[in-house]
Amino acid sequence: MIDLRQVRPCQNGYVDGELDDGRLVEFKTNIPRIFDNLVRKVVAMANSVGGLIIFGVDERTLSIVGIHGDYHQLINDFELAIQSLSLGISYLITHEVVNDKDVVIFEINKSKSTTYFSRVETTPARQIAYRYTEDIEGKISLSKEEMRYTKVFRYMTLDAFLTSLYCGTWRFFEPSKWKDKFEQRFYCANYTLSAAIGKTPQLFATCVTRVKNSEAAWKVYSNGQGLGAHCLQLELDIVELRKQLRASGLRFEEKLIIYEPENVIMDLHKKRKPYYKKYFGSFTLDSFLNLLSLKRDAYTYEQELRFFIIPMNGGRRNKCKKAQYQDMKIDWSRVITKVRIDKKCSDAELVSIQRACISIGINPVIKNYTFIGNIVPPAGIKDVEFERFDIDDMPGTSSITIA
Repeated sequence: MIDLRQVRPCQNGYVDGELDDGRLVEFKTNIPRIFDNLVRKVVAMANSVGGLIIFGVDERTLSIVGIHGDYHQLINDFELAIQSLSLGISYLITHEVVNDKDVVIFEINKSKSTTYFSRVETTPARQIAYRYTEDIEGKISLSKEEMRYTKVFRYMTLDAFLTSLYCGTWRFFEPSKWKDKFEQRFYCANYTLSAAIGKTPQLFATCVTRVKNSEAAWKVYSNGQGLGAHCLQLELDIVELRKQLRASGLRFEEKLIIYEPENVIMDLHKKRKPYYKKYFGSFTLDSFLNLLSLKRDAYTYEQELRFFIIPMNGGRRNKCKKAQYQDMKIDWSRVITKVRIDKKCSDAELVSIQRACISIGINPVIKNYTFIGNIVPPAGIKDVEFERFDIDDMPGTSSITIA
């Protein structure tokens, strides 16, 4: 049992105290019957420095009052709540008897990847990352970052799509490989900030969008040669995609793009600027990821979302031509829910798509179209709608009269 005298009180209204090692402490007279708010605290602790919730202690007097009732059942209920209301929690529950009174200690480990509050069974696509953060004056505040989209969209060239299907992978690049120098800026930076030591590792990233119709994206991915001249738009199941990326054994993080004016991105590293503290105060790995999620506000229409993969060994960041990539294993048959394909694709290109899809367990179905070759897909594989699409198609007649 922890010595209650070791707990320094916090006057911020979020937690009751903290230990010398920085871990946060919350006291509860008993285990509550409704767990939502308690699980939110657990998530915030896991995303911060870890902590303890001690049941059977009066938070005002720090006296041992013990747990009333069947604490075995209450512990079991709490564990079930953790499973149904959160993602990624690592914890240990111990029971002690102090002065003939039952005390339960719930020890939350600091999370390696971001932990989320999520109603796993009812609304799995909605995730909220709660965090406790401490400023230079020692004041603790609670922040939250919410993800609540059920579908995302990924644009690819036909060339990249066929390669991804046959290899069963999705290629992530170091941000120094990105064409936009504004987005490379903070990955390639030299961090002499003492708080940044060990918190700016090598990582790999890719982007998706929450917007179904993007003319700009369609044009960008239709600007190559050969198979690279045709664009596809994949509609992806975000819940399944997250599940697979989390199972990779590497750290997986997800960030909404932060759109800022160009002058802010250029100057925010300067201490005299008002936004310096926002990005460099109390610097953490999450701060680094936020910097890598900055984009000029001219691109707000993209409504982009960025996925990061971070090796556990904390490798060295590479710049420009030395940038590396990481191929992530993906079961595309479980992730893809719908596809749009360039209407200009030839019959031969379409049958290439069909063969690649069938090889991974997808039967592409195009309305009012029959693939050449009379290939009969195996029984029982998943039908997926493929829509032949032209971003420049105009509904109605192209000939109009203006009187």
